[in-house]
Amino acid sequence: MDNIITAANVARNKLDGHMVGVSSMEVHRMMQEEAGFVFLDVRSPAEYEQVRLPGATLIPLGALRGRLDELPKDREIVAFCKISLRGYEAALILKAAGFDKVRVMDGGIAMWPFKKSSGPQ
Repeated sequence: MDNIITAANVARNKLDGHMVGVSSMEVHRMMQEEAGFVFLDVRSPAEYEQVRLPGATLIPLGALRGRLDELPKDREIVAFCKISLRGYEAALILKAAGFDKVRVMDGGIAMWPFKKSSGPQ
């Protein structure tokens, strides 16, 4: 799907309440308050090795359907990727699988103004 069409679809789903976004500022606040959410990185392992966000759990988008049992249904999940198009797709997958507390970090890593990690851990 063309990026402009995808962006328009995301905007419509936000307006209709089908997709809930959260800012990087709010995610950072949740981390500081130890809110107990799952910060789900759905990028590829190669992307994850280049840049990581603190506290993130990596489950690549292509593997998500097969690894749903690794995620708690009773905790909030905040999905993201580089710009959160895949984060949005992950949220759709999670919602379809019965996860109710799902949000997408608006803008993904591109909008993360805080410290990032890089290279091997």
